[in-house]
This record gives sequence, C-alpha cells and structure tokens, in this order.
Amino acid sequence: MVKRMFSSGFRMQDFLRKFTLCLCLVFILGAGFVLVEFFSLSSLTSGKVFTTFLKPQQTSDKRYAVEQKNSPTEERKNISKLITTLKPPTHYATVNFEGRLGNQLFEFASLYGIAKHNNLIPVIPANSILRRIFKITVGPTRPEIKYTKRYHEKKGCVFEPPLMALGESENVWIKGYLQSWKYIHQADSEIRKMYTFQDSISQKAKSTFQAVIASKKNKITTNTVYVAVHVRRGDMKNNLNYVKYGYTTADMSYLSKAMNTFRKDFKDVLFVVGSDDLKWCKENMKDEDIVFIPPGNSPEMDIAILTNCNHTVVTVGSYGWWTAWLINGKTIYYKGFPTPNSQLAKLFNAEDYYFPQWIPM
Repeated sequence: MVKRMFSSGFRMQDFLRKFTLCLCLVFILGAGFVLVEFFSLSSLTSGKVFTTFLKPQQTSDKRYAVEQKNSPTEERKNISKLITTLKPPTHYATVNFEGRLGNQLFEFASLYGIAKHNNLIPVIPANSILRRIFKITVGPTRPEIKYTKRYHEKKGCVFEPPLMALGESENVWIKGYLQSWKYIHQADSEIRKMYTFQDSISQKAKSTFQAVIASKKNKITTNTVYVAVHVRRGDMKNNLNYVKYGYTTADMSYLSKAMNTFRKDFKDVLFVVGSDDLKWCKENMKDEDIVFIPPGNSPEMDIAILTNCNHTVVTVGSYGWWTAWLINGKTIYYKGFPTPNSQLAKLFNAEDYYFPQWIPM
C-alpha cells in the first residue's frame, strides 16, 4: 500500500515538473514572438521600411535625388508618398510623337518613365511605328482625353526636373524629344520588355546577322565576341545647315581607338558595322575582323540586326544611342559631339544624355 502511494506521489511530482517545464517553454516562445513583433513595428514606424522602398536610384543630378531624413515629419511624408504612389492613376500623359525611329524611341521611353514617376497613364497613338516594330503594351490615345496641362521642353538633350514633378491630377501633353537617360532609368525593366522586337523582325534579323558573319566563319569560335559599330554620317556630314548648327561626325581616328580597345579586351572579336555611308566605311575600315551589314534594310531591321551583338561603338545620333541601349553591353561613345561652342552645344548636356557607365573617347 505504502509502495503504491509512494509510486503515485512520484508520478505526480514528475507530471508537475514536466507541466511546469512546458509552461516555461510556452512563456519563452510567447515572449520571443512579442519581441519580434515589437521590433518589426518599431522598424515600420521609424520609417526604415518606407525609406528603403522609396529611395530612388542614384543620379548625377542632385536636384533629382531625394534626401532621406529620420524626423517624424519626414517619416509621415514618406508614408504619405508611399500611399500616394500605390493609388491607381486616374489621369493621362502623352508626347508629340515626331521624328525618325531614334527620336520616337526616346519620346515613348521617356514618356513612360515620366508618367510612372508622376502616377499618370502613358498613352501612344494606335498607328505609331513603334507598335509595328515592338511589343508595346501601353494603350492608344483616345479623342475624348482632354489635356489641360501642357509642357514644352526647353532644351533637346538636357534633363528637365519639372517633368518629374507634373503631379497626377491633370492630363498632360508634352512637346519635346526628351533625350536623357534620367527619364528612363527608373522604368528600365518595363521599357526593355516593351522594346522587344516583333517576332517576324527578330527572326529575320537573326538570320541576316548569321548571313553577314558567315564570311568570317573560319575565324569565328565559341568565344567570339561581337561588337556593333554604328557609323552615322549622311545629313550630319552633308547638310551644311546641320554642320553650321553644331552637328558633327566621328572620324576614323576615334573608330580605330574604340575598336582597338575592344581588341585588347577580347581575344576573339568581330565588328559588325552598320552605316548610312557604307562606301566611306569600306574605304576606311579594312581590317580582317570587320563585316558590314548590306544596304537596303529598313531602319528597324538594321538596328535589330545590330542587337545580336554583345557590345557597341557609338558615333553620333539617337539611332546609335538606342542600338547601345538595346544591346546593353559595354558601350564606347564619341565625345566630340556636338561641335564645341555651337548653337547645338547650348542645348546639350553629355551627363544627361549618356549613361554614366558608358565610356567617352
């Protein structure tokens, strides 16, 4: 009898000990959960979460960079800004689409970046040449949209901060070429998706590219690196009014220096040249590691062919600029554009026009 009572008492003590241990574990886990929640809430209310989300990409324009602060007033502004940017846009923005392919590539891409920054809906004409060439997903302009705010670009190749502060409460119509990477870079991934060539263009460009490089098939290896060289001359060389205004072309000295840089970088390299003056190119570019795109292609086909390359040498003009952007490799550009002290030079800012990682030469 005593033995059974002793055994029962021992089991009771063992049960109480285990029960107490379980309670302690529950308490510790509960306290840990409370602490995690507390610090998460502290981070949220301190503005760290919102500061990280809202911090813009760095640019060389200090006026455009948003300086983060830790004051309660600034925290409330950050939270308010986040809520505002998450609201669905209700107003529209468009640009006057004019000029040739390079111009219109700038106009739409910059429009998209400006609209996104201001929480506006970008629109593009249904009959735009860009829709025929690329997989544009943005909706078309509609006649019932009334544009109550208008903005005229002051200069051609200079970033204008007021365009990034248009607000979201009015429909905006913009006139200008908008040629600056600073309008584009925050929406880069979305623009790249839309600047995907239509399948028919892409397929033809790839087959043409293969035909162009076939003449050097004995020199091509699995390690061959292809460098697109776009040489713009034409009107920038022959139109005296353009020349007087400040347009200029790159000389052979620049092209040789740029190509030699790639030759030092890569053991196996092949240059694929596209130009509106193939005669001049063939007379001046006679190295064995150069091939030429034959004439007669449409502008979109030439640029699509060149985008099969890995890197770029740019001379002058927006067409070459976009060739480099689409390729998205190492880019060397001609720093002698435009003519110094010319009328065009007053409308041009190299820091706004060329990406910081592109190499002037």
